[in-house]
Amino acid sequence: MTEDYLELLNRIKDSLKKEKVNTAPRLAIPEPEVFLTGHRTIIRNFRAIANALNREPGKVLINIAKQLGAPATMGKEGEAIILGKKDFQAIRNTIQYYIKTNVTCPVCGSMDTKLTKERRITFIICEACGSRSPIK
Repeated sequence: MTEDYLELLNRIKDSLKKEKVNTAPRLAIPEPEVFLTGHRTIIRNFRAIANALNREPGKVLINIAKQLGAPATMGKEGEAIILGKKDFQAIRNTIQYYIKTNVTCPVCGSMDTKLTKERRITFIICEACGSRSPIK
């Protein structure tokens, strides 16, 4: 009987190895299109990034400007204009940090979240697992 059981386990393992697992992230966030003009850094596709994160572009920009330590404004066509020369890697890192702290659910790791503010505390509410966690 144990031989039959082990044989069945081996057949299940073999069938699982044949199936391909999709490891691509469900939420595709576009790479920032960064270019410099004089002493300004412009992120051309900033609105698309904020929309992919399901966040308001103005609030995302405020957070990123704080992280970069530079004043920033929104342009008419949805671009972010940051005063000072910032390189691509610094902007990319600040966006990744924002995603890690303000978008990703700390319980299940899902990016299907929304922000709510109660009194003075902002919470991440996960739409996948239903958890509610405060933002630091």
